[in-house]
Amino acid sequence: MHGESALERRFWRYWMAGILLLAVQIVMNVWLMTDVSLLGISDHQAAGSAARVDAIQAGWEASAVMGLAIFSMMLDCLFIGVYSWGAFAGGRLFATSHSALLSRLGKVIAIAAMGFCAADYTETISQLVQAMRGQGSDRLAYVAATMRPIKTILFLVTFFGLLIALYIRRTTRRAP
Repeated sequence: MHGESALERRFWRYWMAGILLLAVQIVMNVWLMTDVSLLGISDHQAAGSAARVDAIQAGWEASAVMGLAIFSMMLDCLFIGVYSWGAFAGGRLFATSHSALLSRLGKVIAIAAMGFCAADYTETISQLVQAMRGQGSDRLAYVAATMRPIKTILFLVTFFGLLIALYIRRTTRRAP
């Protein structure tokens, strides 16, 4: 691949595979949108209480998509690992740059990728346990709802950070 290092190949493979898995989840989420959960899985993530989780899961049961919801959460676990590893590899790749700006940005991305991984796994496992049990838990719903904004911010840092790093690298390579 054009003289790319093993780290760069790992970054591209895992990061792009993670984005593809996210796209699949976004498409699947359409089937999880009900009268009770207008935003699908996002409503389950943000529920915050056992009563709200139970209402969402009852809506999924009534719509015969509870199995799909559980599958989506399991797929999310795969996405988290794949995307996080790719984003971390990208962060490490840019952290080794001779450019001070790219190096600092790479370090921020790598740290954010690790934080995203931990926060999103915490959220998703909390959701999955409730879905598998078929019953909400105030504690797990609270944990999931608390982790949701943290993982969202960290995801955005990794995603846009990597896009910015790629842009900077591309423009600095072209400079005379």
